[in-house]
Amino acid sequence: MAQFDVYDAGDGSLLIDCQSDSLGYLATRLSAPLIPLERAPDRRLRLNPIFDVNDETYVLVTQFAAAVRCADLRNRVATLAAHRDTIIAAFDMLLTGV
Repeated sequence: MAQFDVYDAGDGSLLIDCQSDSLGYLATRLSAPLIPLERAPDRRLRLNPIFDVNDETYVLVTQFAAAVRCADLRNRVATLAAHRDTIIAAFDMLLTGV
């Protein structure tokens, strides 16, 4: 389990693990949903970046972030580690408005 790994949520959406790996001893991970573009709520540019995962287009719905039990993050399907700066910018927008 690593920061920015993507997991199948089981409902057509995905969850991205956004928590620092240095907090791996915790029983939960801060995660945010990646919702298919056609089902996602209205987007805000920095808050809701778009990513392609396994040839499908998803929106990071940062404002829906929540703690998820590690045990519920089982089926890893991808990583978005290459998009670290974009994901952190989305959380910066959520937390600071910048």
